[in-house]
Amino acid sequence: IHLGVDHKTVSPAMVSIADKAIPYLDERLKEDYRELKKRSAKVDTYRPSELYIQYLYMRSFFREREIPLDTRSAYTFYKTQAIAYWTELQPYMKGMLALALYRGGDKSTAEAILRSLREQSIRSDEMGMYWKQDHSYWWYDAPTEMQALLIEAFSEVAMQPDEIDAMKIWLLKNKQTQHWHTTKATADACYALLLNGSYWLGAHPLV
Repeated sequence: IHLGVDHKTVSPAMVSIADKAIPYLDERLKEDYRELKKRSAKVDTYRPSELYIQYLYMRSFFREREIPLDTRSAYTFYKTQAIAYWTELQPYMKGMLALALYRGGDKSTAEAILRSLREQSIRSDEMGMYWKQDHSYWWYDAPTEMQALLIEAFSEVAMQPDEIDAMKIWLLKNKQTQHWHTTKATADACYALLLNGSYWLGAHPLV
């Protein structure tokens, strides 16, 4: 849907998976919120973990599927808390949240997040535009996936082709000196390279 593909005819199996997965995740969100309120009397200072940010990002791809009535309070809570504490997030999560908020109509917060990302970025003629990240085995510290996600965020929210191209340079330089470690990293990188910015498939063979 997000890319304008008629997913119902292209992959009925994927529609079936989404039909089961989305209600399940909505229900889990509601249960987590209920348990949180039982454990803590003071939830107004709660910082959502990376998984809740990822849920908000995932849900932004399925705007045609309404949040169930009994899950809306949980959804609103986690989104509100994410907005309140977004400055404490690392770049990958900031990008996910910016996309979720932008697609949900909160353009001002999404643009503020991207301004912050822009200020935190490192730029050079050789390596392009990228972010310094912690190295760990956690999925939210994966450098290739993070760069790809931030390309998506800047493509959709900021729409600055020069920045997007500079970010693509880092992806390609990373591929030259190391490798994309997983099939997910490869898929994310290819998606990001083809998503927006200049049409690099028609560029000089060296690129």
